[in-house]
Amino acid sequence: MRIEIKLLPLQDNPVIPFNYNYELYSQIVEKAGAIEPRIVKLLESPHGYWTFSRIIIRKREIIPEKGIKILSDDISLYISSSNKEIIKGIVEGIEKSPEFKIGDVGFLVADIKALKSKEIKNVNIFSTLSPIVVRTVKFEGDKLKHWDLYPHDELFLDRLRKVMLLRYHEVMGDLPEDKDFRIELIKFKPTRLIVKDSYIRGSLMVFRYYGSKEIAKFGYENGFGEKTNLGFGMVKIIEEQ
Repeated sequence: MRIEIKLLPLQDNPVIPFNYNYELYSQIVEKAGAIEPRIVKLLESPHGYWTFSRIIIRKREIIPEKGIKILSDDISLYISSSNKEIIKGIVEGIEKSPEFKIGDVGFLVADIKALKSKEIKNVNIFSTLSPIVVRTVKFEGDKLKHWDLYPHDELFLDRLRKVMLLRYHEVMGDLPEDKDFRIELIKFKPTRLIVKDSYIRGSLMVFRYYGSKEIAKFGYENGFGEKTNLGFGMVKIIEEQ
């Protein structure tokens, strides 16, 4: 299930920071938890029971070293999960407390609407609404460190497959019948964001997906890759001409 939240800035000439994922995540979890405390554990789970998009600003100006100046009347945030109780808790929490703060800018929720589900096929074109994060671990000296992977890295697809199967099993309770898929990269842009106190590198991508419909549907609903609950891995479907 997927929703769109319209937000109205409460200040003139609003400028939001480039790094806002953790602020949004914390406020969404707090609002939903105030209504339905039992879903907080799911919202905080690293297995990614849900995902959300970057803030969609249809008219904007990038101000280097400062942030994004909002030139449109409103902005949009998309949230998705295969778990209807999660979406219900988020919606009810936001309706009860319809204010958000991003950086120094306050926002008021103007509208929340459910979006129609798209048909998932064996071949789909996906475009990211937030960067896809795929990581591995490597030794540097005597220390084990996380290493972020991009689509051109040899380990990217293998690691993405493993992550999606692990998350599918944890969230859905079993494994998909068809476990195999591959992707064909169409467009790619690397990103680096600060989440809490850590740098996370991800991939904004347009890609053609081939294979398991179950994993495709799971990724569409809950996000592709890792850290989806922190606002990574959300995709939309592009209709092929």
